[in-house]
Amino acid sequence: MPDAHTCPNCGEPVKPDWSLCPHCGQAKPINLGRIRCRVCGRSTVATLRTCPECGAHLEAKPLPILQLSIGVLVVGALIFGAMQVRPILFNSAEQVAVMVNPPTATSTPTATSTPTATSTSTSTHTPTPTVTPTGTRPPTATPTETPTPTETPVILPTQGPTTTPTTTPTPTPRFGKPVLVAPTGDKIYSRSEELILRWQDMGPLGPNETYAVRLTWLQNGQISFGGANVKENFWIVPPDLYWGLADQFTGRKYEWYIFVEAITTENGQQVAKPVSEVSDRWTFLWQ
Repeated sequence: MPDAHTCPNCGEPVKPDWSLCPHCGQAKPINLGRIRCRVCGRSTVATLRTCPECGAHLEAKPLPILQLSIGVLVVGALIFGAMQVRPILFNSAEQVAVMVNPPTATSTPTATSTPTATSTSTSTHTPTPTVTPTGTRPPTATPTETPTPTETPVILPTQGPTTTPTTTPTPTPRFGKPVLVAPTGDKIYSRSEELILRWQDMGPLGPNETYAVRLTWLQNGQISFGGANVKENFWIVPPDLYWGLADQFTGRKYEWYIFVEAITTENGQQVAKPVSEVSDRWTFLWQ
């Protein structure tokens, strides 16, 4: 068995994959890696933290080939940078030179015109012009007289008589304007007083005709309406229906007027129509 497979302690042969010597009990030594100190360059065990030779913090020294590669890269980068910067510096130097010493414009010499010899005129025989015969003018056509068109008379239709629109007369009311009698001049009434509205008699009324008495007042700021239709020429205003309805800020003011009204039947329905003018409007206070 070769020496590589012997126990380093007793020298007895052991198997290649041994870990403990069967003869002396020696454990197989572990082959620890080694590194080179980057400070002193001495080789030592890689598991140490401090170099046993110089006492520096133990870090592996880079391989020479790695250092060489880094140096080559640095030199290449410097050369490449110089090649890129050189044209820029050259152009900048040219621009600075142009700015400091601008080029002087060189005048171009003007070409001098050479005199040309003038030729002497020689008398030339001028031919006599030949008379061109004049052509015969063609005969002019005699203009023919164009007949003037005869004007044809236009017969206009005879305008008929204009019809004057007939104005429909407004029907006159059967009765004139009623005349009020009392109360006058914003007379003040209390609730206990009898309030009678009077007017002049308009004459006999037809069976379908009455005096239309109308009241108006402001209630809650809105205009309100009331009244009655009577045959007599007066009307007693019922206090239970109208007293106290007018607003306080108006002084409980009421306005009244009358006209004659006729009740007719049209299409089966009763229709009220005034047959007199409307009287003046008077007022009274009912407080």
